[in-house]
Amino acid sequence: MLTKTDLSQITKIVKSESQSLENKLNKKFDKMDKRFDKLERKLDYAINFLDRDYLKLLDRVEAIEEHLHLKPASI
Repeated sequence: MLTKTDLSQITKIVKSESQSLENKLNKKFDKMDKRFDKLERKLDYAINFLDRDYLKLLDRVEAIEEHLHLKPASI
């Protein structure tokens, strides 16, 4: 049968282990957050680049359609 001191020692051990695991998880999540931030910046750059190219191409197509007196193909 466990005594009160045994239970308190078990409680201390469990608390210290859970604190240790919590610290490890926090470190991992911090690293993941940094990686996600970096990935998000790269995606924003790529999307802006592609969007800018699309808009330039759209302007050119509209100018060609207007010059040839064609109905706009875009919606």
